Amino acid sequence: MPLTVDALFMTDGTMKPQKIYFGGESFEITRVLARKRFCPRVVRCIAPIEYTVLIDRQEKKIYYEADTNTWFSVKERIVQ
Repeated sequence: MPLTVDALFMTDGTMKPQKIYFGGESFEITRVLARKRFCPRVVRCIAPIEYTVLIDRQEKKIYYEADTNTWFSVKERIVQ
């Protein structure tokens, strides 16, 4: 799912996501817990950066793909 994200660009060139806009609502990111290069298996993309963030005391994963300048999330499915 594509996302609109407010992010700060830090002096070292990294980004820090601050707020997510989705479905007509906005969600504050209270903390970035982790940042790494990772591509979810269900998505075809080129080495996005996975951010594990804290929103309303819940961990969420969002991704940034620099080649397309796109932020997105992946809805996790449980396979039985």
